[in-house]
Amino acid sequence: MTTARLHPSEIYERLSAFPKAELAQLPTPIHPLANFGRDIGASGIWIKRDDLTGLEGGGNKTRKLEYLVGDALQQGADMLVTAGAIQSNHTRQTAAAAARHGLRCGLLHLGWTEDAGPTYRTTGNILLSSLMGAELFVDNEVRPIEDQSPLITLVEQLKSRGNKPYLIPNGASLHPLGGLGYVGCAAEIVMQCRERGMRFDHVVHCTGSSSTQAGLLAGFAAMGETIEVIGIADDDETDIKTDRVYKLANGTLAAMKLDCEVSMDTVKIFAFDETRYGKSDSKTYDVIRQFARAEGLVVDPVYEGKAARGLVELVSRGRIAPNSNVLLMHLGGSPAVHAYAASFDPVDMIPLTQ
Repeated sequence: MTTARLHPSEIYERLSAFPKAELAQLPTPIHPLANFGRDIGASGIWIKRDDLTGLEGGGNKTRKLEYLVGDALQQGADMLVTAGAIQSNHTRQTAAAAARHGLRCGLLHLGWTEDAGPTYRTTGNILLSSLMGAELFVDNEVRPIEDQSPLITLVEQLKSRGNKPYLIPNGASLHPLGGLGYVGCAAEIVMQCRERGMRFDHVVHCTGSSSTQAGLLAGFAAMGETIEVIGIADDDETDIKTDRVYKLANGTLAAMKLDCEVSMDTVKIFAFDETRYGKSDSKTYDVIRQFARAEGLVVDPVYEGKAARGLVELVSRGRIAPNSNVLLMHLGGSPAVHAYAASFDPVDMIPLTQ
């Protein structure tokens, strides 16, 4: 990685050149996870609460949507259109962003994973999207996640009825502006560290469509920071994600006209729960329960549960030293837990005896 040495304030100045729609409540807090850290044998575990970015349900897409919605408004769009899984956090945040800025919203939901229970299509994220006024579309045909053709078809249909839709790719990542939000987040993390007189050795988070990891890597590179960013895959696939993060990170640096680059060997992605997208194994569910009971925070089985599981594995295997300072990114996803209720142990209610 070749590096620049920008101050975080200079990162924000570069980002100010892009149109932006105010959506997020920033900075999001960081705080230690003393109980969870003790349970897994690591003394320096912290969490960044990007589940508290401000739109209903929170999540990482809100930082990205600030730039995409800003661009949509500048182009005169009257509608945001995007796609995701049935229980997509991204589509739910897009619905909220559209409502905030008086735009219509069309959400295409794709059958990327089996329904997790009888209420999978009526609770959680999709219920919230409906309440916020989005038009909900569905394509149940089994397709690769990279296949954007049904989304393009939907956009053309909406144009034909008179809308001016703004196309946001699945996950808001494969877009020229998709990495900007987490460049800003990288600057925010550095500022928070300096305020506390500390430094993180590692940042751990779930990697899916890849622009969160790409933006963090780009931001740290631009500031000359050597914090290791570790992605935990949301499925059993790492090679495609590694290549995608590398390309998105350097594309983001180029878009910001920054004279530095991210090298391929700094892109670290692991898959410990090797189930398909939208599924988790029993160990991940164990970590979800452990995390909730230790910290009073809930992580979901699709994304954040896998990130927490990955952190446990990295510590237990010695990949992360027990005295390292580690920032676990909570990127949202809690609304989806309700749709996965059938995958958890039954709720045990003890009758009150008189």
